[in-house]
Amino acid sequence: MTTLPKHNITTESATDLLKDGRPLTDIYIDGVLKIETSDTWDKEVVFENCIVEYFSGSVTQFDKPVRLINCHFKKCQFVFTYFLGGLTIDNCTFDNYLDFQAGGHNKTGNPVIITNNEFKDFVNFFDCWYENEVTIRNNKFHKGTNLLGKPHNIPVTFDKIAIIKDNIGQLDLDNEGEKK
Repeated sequence: MTTLPKHNITTESATDLLKDGRPLTDIYIDGVLKIETSDTWDKEVVFENCIVEYFSGSVTQFDKPVRLINCHFKKCQFVFTYFLGGLTIDNCTFDNYLDFQAGGHNKTGNPVIITNNEFKDFVNFFDCWYENEVTIRNNKFHKGTNLLGKPHNIPVTFDKIAIIKDNIGQLDLDNEGEKK
C-alpha cells in the first residue's frame, strides 16, 4: 500500500456506500463487512487504498466488476462467489486464509486479474471455474495455493488459457490448506 487510509468508517456506513454503488476509498473499516446475498449484486464493488478488518463477498453473484486495489485485508473470503462482471485484485495484502472455492464464472470481456499481491496464508481455488480471461502474475503465495493443483482430484477449470506467471510460492498443492 502506498498511503494510509484517511479516516475510519463503520461497517454499516461502508455497506451503505457499496449499496449505493460508491467506491470505498482511503478508509479503514473496523469490524465485519459482508455482502452475502445468496443472490445477485448489481453494483460495482471497489475498495481502493483501504485497510479492512474482515470482508466477505461469499455466496453472491457479482454482475458488475469487483476491484480491490492497494488494500490490506486482515481477513477476506469469497466462497461460492461468481464474478460475472470480472475481478481485479492488484497490489493488495491478505493476512489470512483466502477462500475462493466453488466460484469464478467470469463472463466474456470481464477478466479475472490478480496481480502484484502478497498472500500471507493459503489461497484456496478448489472447484473454481473461470469461463474467460484470467491473469495471475507477480504474486507472492507464502503458504501456497491449489490454483494448479487437484485437491480431491478436481483441478481448477479454465475455459481459456490462463496467464499465470512470475509468481512466488507453490501453485500446485493438492489440498485446501489449513483454515484457522
